Amino acid sequence: MEICILRKVPFRLPGTKRLVWAVVLAEREGLSLLFVQKPDDQRSHTITIATENVTERVFEEVNASRFSLEHDDLAEVGRKLQALGEGFSENDFYRFFKPEDLW
Repeated sequence: MEICILRKVPFRLPGTKRLVWAVVLAEREGLSLLFVQKPDDQRSHTITIATENVTERVFEEVNASRFSLEHDDLAEVGRKLQALGEGFSENDFYRFFKPEDLW
């Protein structure tokens, strides 16, 4: 089954030039809530707040402590997380989240 509610975007790992894929869970007022699969065995999966660097066409982490969510936004995040957990066949899941750098 193909899931079309998930959007993958390039994300620059903080403190590096390395790009990995992230999934947009929610967006509001120029900020995005991203799910980033663990990029290697030394790091964990993360949910981070980022903004798009339009010039470089990449998302980057921001120094933010708050991401406002309305009830409907939170429900949408839940649906997307559920799709991540249940919506893919095992092969689709591994293909979608194949740990690979963009560059």
